[in-house]
Amino acid sequence: MSYRSHRLRPTAFAVAILCAAPHVFAEDNTLSNVDVTSTADTQSTLQSYRVPSTSNGALGDRSILDTPFSETAVTARQIADQQSNQISEVFKNDASVTAFGNAYAGESSGISIRGLQVDLLNGIKIDGLAAPVWGSDLPLEVFDQVELLKGLSGFMYGFGSPGGIINYVLKRPTNAPYRSVTLGYESDGILKGAVDLGGRFDDNRFGYRVNAVQEQGDTAVDNGYVKRTTASVAADMRITPDLVWSVDAMYNKRHVDGAYYGVILGQDYGLPVTEPVKIPSALDGSKGLGSPFTYYETSYRVAGTNLAWSINPQWDARLDYRYSWQDRTNRDSAIFLTDNSGGYTELQWGGYSTYKYQTAQALLNGHLETGSIKHELVMGVAWQQQDSNYPNQGDSSGSTTIGSGNIYNMTAFANPNTWYTSATYLASRTVQKSLFGSDTIKFNDQWSTILGLRYNKYDQDNYDTTGATSSTYDRSPVTPTIALIYKPVQQVSIYGSYVESLEQGGTAPIYAINANESLAPLKSKQYEAGVKAQYQNWGGSAALFRINRGLEFVNSAQEFVQDGQTRYQGLELNGAVNLAKNWTLTGSTMWLDAKNVEASSDIDGKRAYGAPRFQASANVEYAVPQIDRLTLLAGAQYVGDRALEADNSNIAPSYTLYDLGARYVTAWNNTKVTLRLNLDNITNEKYWLTSWGFILNQGEPRTVKASAQFDF
Repeated sequence: MSYRSHRLRPTAFAVAILCAAPHVFAEDNTLSNVDVTSTADTQSTLQSYRVPSTSNGALGDRSILDTPFSETAVTARQIADQQSNQISEVFKNDASVTAFGNAYAGESSGISIRGLQVDLLNGIKIDGLAAPVWGSDLPLEVFDQVELLKGLSGFMYGFGSPGGIINYVLKRPTNAPYRSVTLGYESDGILKGAVDLGGRFDDNRFGYRVNAVQEQGDTAVDNGYVKRTTASVAADMRITPDLVWSVDAMYNKRHVDGAYYGVILGQDYGLPVTEPVKIPSALDGSKGLGSPFTYYETSYRVAGTNLAWSINPQWDARLDYRYSWQDRTNRDSAIFLTDNSGGYTELQWGGYSTYKYQTAQALLNGHLETGSIKHELVMGVAWQQQDSNYPNQGDSSGSTTIGSGNIYNMTAFANPNTWYTSATYLASRTVQKSLFGSDTIKFNDQWSTILGLRYNKYDQDNYDTTGATSSTYDRSPVTPTIALIYKPVQQVSIYGSYVESLEQGGTAPIYAINANESLAPLKSKQYEAGVKAQYQNWGGSAALFRINRGLEFVNSAQEFVQDGQTRYQGLELNGAVNLAKNWTLTGSTMWLDAKNVEASSDIDGKRAYGAPRFQASANVEYAVPQIDRLTLLAGAQYVGDRALEADNSNIAPSYTLYDLGARYVTAWNNTKVTLRLNLDNITNEKYWLTSWGFILNQGEPRTVKASAQFDF
């Protein structure tokens, strides 16, 4: 089935409307009668994008200065200003983050942190509780901010990749009535409408927040089409002034036509080739590689509840529960390169899989004093269960060779109507039971230390298609966190920290001889030292880190194995400053040395796959003094070359992207209006994204984004 409609190409029209809009609205005399100024409008960009605190799992909510780890938080306003529609775009200004997927040409967006891909089953949280995001994208419009904790998170969140944690913070009821409608366009013909409503009633006892989004149209990729429907609701009831019960639910369904799994070099998949196939020259991101009839579809159902009790001024308690269900329908294809002239074979997969997650947690947070020493205590227990259900194809493979051709002159193939079934089997179940506690000891206004322990009982059972247990893992680690923080002044903190963590073992990809086999957990250690500063008109951070992690890869025998370690060590620098009255500059850099150690001879000493040696970004915003509330912006991102495979047979070249944009705030018919125009990758740079040690995906082409937000 296809959602195809006629292709829309109103790019020039959208740009013209946005450019003309300030003049059109300026002719409306209601501007002088409407107050379009808010606190965010009068603040600098640097100040308005800052967040007062972030969630840190077992450490509780803390300001960035009081967190002894490197982290980034992006607010809903910044996401809107950037017109981000993928997680890779949310954090594109952080040089520690590397994109590895494209949600409009491939299956989904995705990021690596410090060269490590985010754990898609344990590294994504919604309000601090786990949610599966395997080969999918969460809808950004329903979240108030997105937080990125870099590095290990064993004590804070339990099992997870040492790359870091992404925590999505849901929009919650507003104290004042809030009404917002956004209409948007993205090339080549994607139209989007979004509604955001919030407020309180019954003497403020009840609160609500409702979001709804519809996105649909032709993507910038030839033969590409997207349709997305999103709805979310959050409500709360103030049972007493100190006891609040909250509930929330979210639904998201996303369908993309013309999607492909990835471009794969023939020998990396175990195909016979006359000579090793090399990475081809990067293709234009608008070039459609997947056949028009291929598609990829995901859906989400998420529900949660929370009971928060302010016991007294010193102690708070809360109970949380969240249920997540993700469906994936694969009718996409893989492009296998068979020679160095661009020859390829397209193979379509058909299959259906689901991931289900339940998480429950109880937290007690309090303050006490022992003489002149102050203690901030966090204690808690947590339980979570994750079920992975994979396609049960029976005697059928669920895959079909569509045809062969050349990627530089794509061939139109007939639709083979690849067979697939919605039948699944329980492939694995993991259960984690945790007991954790931390004590932040504040000796005086300058010195403090954090001591934390987490006991985690981890049970994993893997099953075959008959329901029989094929393997089991049982671990009961105690993962510590130790940190020291020194504040020479209140606006500056210097810290050092040590963390240990376990992560769920990987699952063998479909092309490995042990496809879908889940491996044992991996252990990691991290050392980090850094400094952070936050002043009114400038801020910055620097962090030195070293991570040792178990290595997983597909070896020359096409078996997915655990062998050796990978060591990631590097330096991160981030800064932002207001210059004079009208200029805001931000910059970010990362130097990374990531290599395999204590591994088999063919990969020992080689670079870690997917990890750039250097990455940087820079952005400037200029508030035009001659036109009140008009802001111009420009940015650049550089990503260094990356090894595609564990043995470094191929290196994907570096690339640089340039962006331009503008936003304008005005009023029309007693309504505040924010107009935004962004042009991403203005030079139409052609580049490859790399992932999983064998997959290439096209980077996004030149893209135009325009929107008008109406706040009532």
